[in-house]
Amino acid sequence: MAGKKIDPFEHVVDHGLEIGGLHLKFILLMTVCAIGVGWALVWLGRKMKSGDPPTGKLWNLIESLLFFVRDKIARPGIGEHDADKYLPYLTTLFLFIFSMNLIGMIPFLGSPTAAVAVTIALAIVSFGVIHVSGLNDHGLGGYLKTFIPHVELEGGFLMKALGLGIKFGMAILEYATAFIRAGVLAVRLFANMLAGHTVLFMILFFIALVDNPDYKLPVAQDWMFFGVTPFSVVLVTALSLLELFIAGLQAFIFTFLTSVYIGLAKHPPH
Repeated sequence: MAGKKIDPFEHVVDHGLEIGGLHLKFILLMTVCAIGVGWALVWLGRKMKSGDPPTGKLWNLIESLLFFVRDKIARPGIGEHDADKYLPYLTTLFLFIFSMNLIGMIPFLGSPTAAVAVTIALAIVSFGVIHVSGLNDHGLGGYLKTFIPHVELEGGFLMKALGLGIKFGMAILEYATAFIRAGVLAVRLFANMLAGHTVLFMILFFIALVDNPDYKLPVAQDWMFFGVTPFSVVLVTALSLLELFIAGLQAFIFTFLTSVYIGLAKHPPH
């Protein structure tokens, strides 16, 4: 219709049911992932409890992921003495994020970690584990003191006052950093997963831009469809393989940073 403004995105916006600001689809997908991870860990625990050597691809796969979290995430971040105590949480966290990232690769489903509400919830849980760990080791007063750096300037009154001011400013920054770290965990995971899926969508959307008569580009010609479609499909396929790597990488980064922050809470550098 003449004069009608066409919105090319009006047919791809999902107006489905939301609960607490989170799409119901994501809630269902998270539930599926949680049940799957829970079943896998319980199943592995029963197998390992038997004392039998690992047999079968599934047993070896899950057990290798468990040892990967222990040797590459928990022990380097927390230390060998305390790592095993946090291994159940870190393993669950890694597998849960990894499964949510992977399920987004299935067409028409979407990744729950591309919703900021999900990554904020994960960061809040990690925030609690991090600081409860520090409180258990140092007590409230002792843990709060670990954020205060040791700054001593030799000299007269002015130098001591300057040192006190620097110490106060750095302490405020350290306290703020405790909350900033949780924000970094949430935003990093959300931004990377959302960006990856957005790129895949836009590449495929090129096909619609040159084919759909409702919002065809002004310069689009019919022959462009046959050139754009193969290019878009090949590029999306290649980027999807990269997304599989990113799904594991982002789960690793989130879990590893959580492990490092737990280690810093238990063993402060100053």
